[in-house]
Amino acid sequence: MTDTAKSGAQLFATYVLSLAMFALAAALIYFAYEVSRVSTQIPDILNSVDHTSEQVGPIISEVVEIRDLIPDILHEVEETRKLVPPILKEVEQARLQIPPILKEVEQTRQQIPPILKEVEAVRKEVPAVLKSADNASYAVVVMSKEIKATRPLVPEILKEVETTRESIPPLLDRADAMIDRARVAGQEASSGAVSGFFKGLITTPFTLVGDAGKAVTGMSDEEIKQLTQKDLDLIETTALYLLNNGVKGEAKEISNPDSGFSATIKLVSESTSEEDFTTMECRTLFYDGYKNGKRLKTVNRTFCKEEGGGWDLDL
Repeated sequence: MTDTAKSGAQLFATYVLSLAMFALAAALIYFAYEVSRVSTQIPDILNSVDHTSEQVGPIISEVVEIRDLIPDILHEVEETRKLVPPILKEVEQARLQIPPILKEVEQTRQQIPPILKEVEAVRKEVPAVLKSADNASYAVVVMSKEIKATRPLVPEILKEVETTRESIPPLLDRADAMIDRARVAGQEASSGAVSGFFKGLITTPFTLVGDAGKAVTGMSDEEIKQLTQKDLDLIETTALYLLNNGVKGEAKEISNPDSGFSATIKLVSESTSEEDFTTMECRTLFYDGYKNGKRLKTVNRTFCKEEGGGWDLDL
């Protein structure tokens, strides 16, 4: 090898050695830098280790307590496991009962349409039932008022009944005589005449002279057509009661749900009337009539009692 080649090799080795020493120095500097950084974090790391060590004690205690509970837990699990077969058996029995239940539900479902049909029929009858109940309630109210008004008359009625009971034997004798007279009359007149004879004989002392409906209501022939015979009978019966037995101020409520008729009849006054040197007992009735809630007539009508016992309208 020539001197020039040796000199070049030495120079190259010198450069490499210098570069290696420079790299080593840089590595030492970086290592020193990292060591300084780690040294600054050592207090925090030590604090974290202390804090962690403080928490380890309670955790260990809790772990010990949990470990002590494990046998009880295992025992309870074992007991629970023993309950599983009976539960499964009961579930199986319940499962076996499902088909009959489903069958019964199906049968019940098939019965629902007839029941709904019957309910619908009943529902259609409800308005009529409610109307009937309203009519019955109204009749109860009217009856209650009549009973309340009649209650003070009970002693007099009982007294009159006692008097009537004592007079029954003579009346029976008179009835026998009347029957004999009727038998004779039946041979000479028609059955209508005989009926008129009995009606006049029995009811004359308690009747209204003339057309009772027009007399009490004051309605014309055309207006009176709005009332049924049952309405007129109610009017006549109530008016006769007040004329014969009523006390001043006494009022009666009447109604006929079939026709929609209702009315109030009240005895408003009592007086006397002189006619042909004869003193007659007179009574004034207040009449207020309705048909389906619409007022028909409101009027005061005075009736005087004739010698024959009938009540005649005082014109």
